[in-house]
Amino acid sequence: MAKKKYYGVRKGKITGVFESWEECKNSIEGFAGAEYKSFPSYEEAQAYIEGTDITEIHKRLAEESNTVIAYVDGSYDESRKRYSFGCVIITPRGEIVTESGSNEDPEAAVSRNVAGELMGTMFAVRWAYNNGYNNILIRHDYEGIAKWFTGLWKANSYCAKKYTEYMKKYRNVMNISFEKVTAHSGDKYNEMADELAKKALT
Repeated sequence: MAKKKYYGVRKGKITGVFESWEECKNSIEGFAGAEYKSFPSYEEAQAYIEGTDITEIHKRLAEESNTVIAYVDGSYDESRKRYSFGCVIITPRGEIVTESGSNEDPEAAVSRNVAGELMGTMFAVRWAYNNGYNNILIRHDYEGIAKWFTGLWKANSYCAKKYTEYMKKYRNVMNISFEKVTAHSGDKYNEMADELAKKALT
């Protein structure tokens, strides 16, 4: 399956962010000096056409919606049977908070890096709640993070059951939403979360 791409057109007949190559092509074809580029995320394409840093885009989105944006990822060390998480939190005030951790619960370790990503999600939600935020957007690359929470997937594994049980505490006191990010696609904060998770194992 092809990875989702967003096309930022900075100079063209129509400028903006487009979700298909055909739309992008129509806006630049026949336009002298057209400037355009493809990106793995909407925010990066938006930053390109505005000529701003991607960090500023994330900060603005967080501030406008009073929402904490949290990128989470997990890692796993087969030799030590240890899993870890990395988490990058962007607050509505534009602060960047990073955290990581690891564990080696044998029952959870069966789920490998997924156990770490679930741990990171639980950390992010707890952090947001403890710091007085009512809205959080979790950006993740494993689809079970959202589907176990929403009930689209049945929680059968030890990790999934622990996760859904834990998240029940926050379901009715916070607005928790999810957005899937393609792993290793160049998304700045997803890559940062991945690196934090890997470092947590060492």
